[in-house]
Order: sequence, then structure tokens, then C-alpha cells
Amino acid sequence: MTTTLLIDGSRAPEPAAAGPRRRPATGPAHRLSFGGVLRSERIKLLSLRSIRITLLCTVLAGLALSAMMALIWKLEVVEIDGPAALQSYLLTVSTFASPFLALVIGVLGVFAITSEYSSGMILSSLAAVPTRRPVFLAKAIVTAALTAVTALVLVLGGLVCAIAFLPAAAGELASLPVLTGALGTVAYLVLIALLAFGIAALLRSTAGGIAVIAGITFVLPIAFQMLGFTGWEWVSVVSAYLPASLGSSLAVGTGAVDPSFGIALLAMAVWAAAALIPAGIAFQRRDAR
Repeated sequence: MTTTLLIDGSRAPEPAAAGPRRRPATGPAHRLSFGGVLRSERIKLLSLRSIRITLLCTVLAGLALSAMMALIWKLEVVEIDGPAALQSYLLTVSTFASPFLALVIGVLGVFAITSEYSSGMILSSLAAVPTRRPVFLAKAIVTAALTAVTALVLVLGGLVCAIAFLPAAAGELASLPVLTGALGTVAYLVLIALLAFGIAALLRSTAGGIAVIAGITFVLPIAFQMLGFTGWEWVSVVSAYLPASLGSSLAVGTGAVDPSFGIALLAMAVWAAAALIPAGIAFQRRDAR
């Protein structure tokens, strides 16, 4: 038995009626803000054990050095009288540790950026924030803020130590040289941290970053002291604008020093910018690996 199938080709099949278009089931859209990036960088930096240990050692070492200096002044200096002597005493005790702590603060700046490269977390950070500029700015701001708080605690703790050993010095706390010297020391340590941060961002190496910042803060001044025996005039001029010398000028405040307080602050800002600007450009353009 044979069956014949007839197909009518004159009529095309009609498409099925389209129903209402459904949107993909997604949650509420989350907007990436700079405040959120800043908060995430703060959490990441403070969660590092090495950072917490570095900060604790910095504060303890700074306060111990300030107390030791105050005790030496009380035992060795026969008379500390008059506004100028009391101001000098306060500034010396509260800022005495800053040249030594500059290296520790520099290590903090290095850790702030190289810890992510060594752990590979930088890939997750840049995947979460593909526009890299907010990540770099947030890291720099968090590093500066953390350093500022640490430096402020150190300077205020040094002033408390000074007054504890010599209560008569409390009357000069609000004097202009003491205020500018204390704030100048805080600014110096913050700019040192940013200088180290920029160098480490360029090198992407913890060992390399620490070596360079140690060379700038400790080796260069010694080298220029040795060059000073040659009698060349340019040596003293360049030496005055090294970070260590600028830190000493800022610690004196508005006293009669060369370079002056304003020029020293500007020169330290130039040092930090010279490392931060190329580091920011490289952070945006280089491969994250």
C-alpha cells in the first residue's frame, strides 16, 4: 500500500507569536565609586600583618628615643631657661627620632604597593577596578593617611615625654617654631612614605624598593659628607636638598635655617612627585604581571 504526502509550498510557515521579552534575572546594579575603592585599599593595607608590626615597632621605637633624649637633656644640660631654649628642647625631643624613623616609614611605603605584587592580589584588584588610576590614587592616599596618623602620634608622644621630664616647657607648646617644627616633621615623614611608594611601584620589588630608599635616606648623606672634604662648592648646595637634610630643616620649623621652611617643604614635595608621577603612568600602561 502506497501513501502520497502533499506539501503546499505557496505558503511560508508563520513565525510563532513573540511573547513579552524577559530581562535577565540580575540583582541591583552596584556602582563602583572612588570611596569604595579607597575603603577596600584601607582594609587590604591594614589587614597585612607586616604593616601592623611595622607600625607598632615605629611607634614604640620613636617614643623610646624621645624619652631617652628627654632624660639626657635633664641629666646633662645644666640650665634650660628662656623661650628659645625651651622651644629648642621641645623640638629636639619630639623630632629627634624622625631621621631614624624615615627608613621605617619608607619600608611602610614600599610594603603598601609591593605586597600585592608578591602575593598576586594585584590581578584581583585590577580585575575589580579595570580603570587603574583610582586604584593607584587610593593606595597612595591610604599610605599617606596612615603615615600621617603614625607620625602625628610619634610627635605628640615626643612632646608629652618632653613635658613629663620638664613641665616648664609646656608654656611653649603653642609657639610658632614648635608648631611648625612638629607639623613639618609629620609632612616630612608623609612625603618620605610617598617617595618610597612611588619607587616601589616602579620597581615592583620589596627588596629593590627598600634598598633604594635606604640609599637615599642614609647612604647619600654619608657620600656627600665625604665629598665635602674636596671643597667643591656644589657639594654643600646639593647636600642641603637631600631628603635627610630637608627633614632636619623642617624639624626646626620657622627658625633661621637654610633652606627655609617653605623651600624645604616644596623640595620634599618635588622629591615625592618625581617618583609618584612616573610610577602612576607606569601603573596604567604596564602589564599587571
